[in-house]
Parts: sequence; C-alpha cells; structure tokens
Amino acid sequence: MLSPRNTRQIGYDGKSNIEITANIPKMAIVDMFFTPEAKIEYSFFFFFLLYFVPPLIYYILHREHALIKYRQPKMVIISGIICSFHALSLPIIRLYGIICLYNTWICNSLIFTYVIITFSRYVKTCFMQQLSIFKLKFSESKNKKIIRNESKYMTLRSKEGIGKESSLNDLLGSEQSFSLKNSSINNDFEPTLDSCSIIDPIVYLKRLDSIINKKITIFVVFVPVFSVFVYNVVITVLFWNSMKISCVNEIKYVSYPKLALNITIFISSFYLLYQAYRKQKWDREIKIEFTFFVLTSLICTIFMQLTIFDVLGETLMQYRVYIFELVSATVHLICIIIPSIKIYREKVREDDDKLTEEEFIDRLRDTTFKNQVTEIATNTFCIENLLFFDAHCDLMNVIISYYSKKSTLYSRSSSTAGSNGFISTDILHKNTISPILYRPFEPIFKPQYEEIYNLYIKRDGFARINLKSSTFEIIEDQVETDNYTYLMFNQAAEEVGELLYSNIYPKMTFPL
Repeated sequence: MLSPRNTRQIGYDGKSNIEITANIPKMAIVDMFFTPEAKIEYSFFFFFLLYFVPPLIYYILHREHALIKYRQPKMVIISGIICSFHALSLPIIRLYGIICLYNTWICNSLIFTYVIITFSRYVKTCFMQQLSIFKLKFSESKNKKIIRNESKYMTLRSKEGIGKESSLNDLLGSEQSFSLKNSSINNDFEPTLDSCSIIDPIVYLKRLDSIINKKITIFVVFVPVFSVFVYNVVITVLFWNSMKISCVNEIKYVSYPKLALNITIFISSFYLLYQAYRKQKWDREIKIEFTFFVLTSLICTIFMQLTIFDVLGETLMQYRVYIFELVSATVHLICIIIPSIKIYREKVREDDDKLTEEEFIDRLRDTTFKNQVTEIATNTFCIENLLFFDAHCDLMNVIISYYSKKSTLYSRSSSTAGSNGFISTDILHKNTISPILYRPFEPIFKPQYEEIYNLYIKRDGFARINLKSSTFEIIEDQVETDNYTYLMFNQAAEEVGELLYSNIYPKMTFPL
C-alpha cells in the first residue's frame, strides 16, 4: 500500500497499482513504494561518521609527516572532506525526504568532484614521476660534466718550476667524476640530455611544471566539473517536476556523468598502470592506491548497472545510492586510514634498531643502501636533494685530491698534503674536515661551484634543493660578492642530509 506522500506524488485515484504504474520503469516504481527505515539509515550515518571523520582529522594534524607529505596531502584532505560530507548527507536525504534538486546539485556534484580529484592525483603523480626521473638523468649528466668536460674549465699554468700546462682533469685523474653509481632507477625514460636534441631541458622542465601545476587542474578537474554543472542545469530544466519530489535515490539521468567518468578512468588506467608498474615504476604505496581505486570504480560501475537493470533484486535497487560509497570508503582506507595507523604506530613504538642521522648518512657509502635511498628519493620527488648532497661530497674530494696530487708533482713527499678524504658525515663534524678545505679559494674551481650553484641553489635552478631561506641568502651573497670558499655549500649539505634522513629513512623497509 502506498504512503500518503507517495499517493500524492503519483496522483493516486483509487485505481489498482498495475494501472497506475503500467508505463513507469521498475526502478522508479521501487523508489515510489520504498520508505527508508530509520534504524538502517542512522546505522549508515554513524558508521560513516566514525569511519571518515576521526581518521581524516588525525591525517590533517599529521599532514607534514614524512610518510604522507609526498603523496599530495592537500588534495587527499580536500577529497576526504568531500567524501565525508557526501557520505553523511545520504542517510539524512533519504530519511527526511529532501527533494531531488538537492541530491542532484549537491550530493551528485560532490561525488563526481571527489572521483575526479582523486583521479587527477594519479595523473599528476605520473607527470611528477616523469619530472623526477628527468631531474635525475639531467642532473646526473651535469654533475659528470662539472669535472670531466675540460672545455668548461680553465687550465692551470705552471707554478713552482713545472714547465707545462696541466688541465684540472690531468691532475685529478680520469677516474674522478660526479655520478650516482649502480643506480636502481629504471632507465626506460631517457631523454637526450647531452645535445638536448629532444628539447631544451629548461623548456622541458617548464612544460612539465605547467602540466603539473596548471593544466591538470584545468583540464582534468575544472573542465569535467564545469561540464557536470552545465549538465545539471539541463536536466533540472527538463525534469523539473521530478526534481521537486523527495529523493530516496537519485533519478536515472543524474547518474550518466558518473558512468561516463568511470568509463574514462578505466580506459585511461591502462596507460597509467603501465607507467606505474613498468615504465616509471611508481612508489609501491601509490601503485597500490591507484590499482584499488581503478578496480573499485570498475566493480561499482558494473554493480550499479546490474542493479539498475534489476539483475540483483529490489533490495539492492532500493539502496543503490550507497554503491559508490564503496569507492570513497576504499580510497579513504588506503589513502588516509592506513597511513594514519602507520604514523600512530611509529609514534608509540620504540625502535632500538633505528639508525641515527649520522649512521644514515654514513651508510650512504654502501651501494645497496644508496640504491634504496635513490629509488625512494625519486619516487618521493626529492631526488635533487640527494644529487646535490653527492655533488658536494664529490667536489670536496676533488679539491682534496687536486691538492694532494699537485703536492706530489711539486715534491717527492706528500706528507704535508693533508690528503685525508671528505666523507659524508664530515658535514656534521667540522673538526674532521680536511685542513685543505680551509685554504684560500683558487679561481680554478669557480666554474664547478657556479655549475652547482646554478643547478641546485639558484632561485630558478633546474633542480633547486630545499633549504632554509637564510642559507639561500648567505650562499647567494657569497656568489654575488665573489666571496667563494671551499666550504660555502657545507651548511646546505648539512640541511639536505637532515632532510634525507627525516623524509626518506622512515620509508626504508628492507633489512638494515
């Protein structure tokens, strides 16, 4: 028997139900006859309240933690707020008979926006990974040229009785070069860097930055959302009478944009999954996130279509509005809840085997350890920090080697050369630094310092590192006033070492 509300909505006049509903689709009939039960709707409400809100708050409070800061936490938080509000709205709409106009313009728009923002995160990840790998290849190549390309450096003239000119490379030996040895990073992505035959590296960098910071937001988020806005205007005008009645489930036409979006995501996911698993080899956690997002969206789309066509029965048809909450719940679990649990466990657990910062930096000399750090730095989009750290340490050793070999050429004894090398932990202990590096600066090394400065420290540098503003200002002042010293980058290396330890070490899961 129809409720009074439903009687008025369909113009009940005492005729049989078959006569009234003969030409109405079964889905509409089910909605007309269905009255939500308070205990079920409130159960959904309180479950969503506990499932979405507390983890989201905890995530927001720890958004700068190393485990999540590289995973676009701002977009995750925006998505989390949207899906939380949407999930909590659905039981209220159904229970209190709020009109379909609200469901169409608010709830449907929110869930569409949530899905498109989540998808855009992975599109952006693809381009960020491409940029990170390009920085690795380009900076690694530049580091090698800083020493090995003789055409860029001055020649040393004979001093103290040496009767020939010697290039810096002659004094150092061909074995000295900047490099990341045995890097574990995938080599499939190899733009031509030496001749820049593919494109000017700076132009390529700016193009990727534009895609990441502007074009993805415009074309992947704003354009689809605006299209849904226009679509909502059209269906509101065409189906105005349906918009004014209560809405236990959204009307059929409202779901079409979500269907089109999910089909688009599924088709494009083939390319992104190829990039994630084979070409670029994304971070493991991001790969898992994206895989679950795609699979859940596909399953929910199929499930929804089967429900609409009455394959799964009337009960599921009555509660079909909750089907796509499985997407929200899954993404919320892997993007917010699981990282929050990891952060909490890290805070309460005492790890006696945890490396100190000095031990971590010292272990960078180990090839296996270094490869893991390099891979994580690339996947977390901070490879420039590791490259600068290596370039600084290598340059210090180049200088020490230069003076040592120069002293050997000038005299048979090298006892006064002070040839102890520079190791990475020296940045933490000034008293262990070789006395050679406190000598007056020789202009022969100025091109090398300028290369490192232009690449890693200059404001528009290709691979600018993360430093305190005061450190940037001190180095910039030294360059502008031509007040070079051999240790002018040492403070920067110390700060970068701390960043590598705090941001990368928590993600290292292999046996240490």
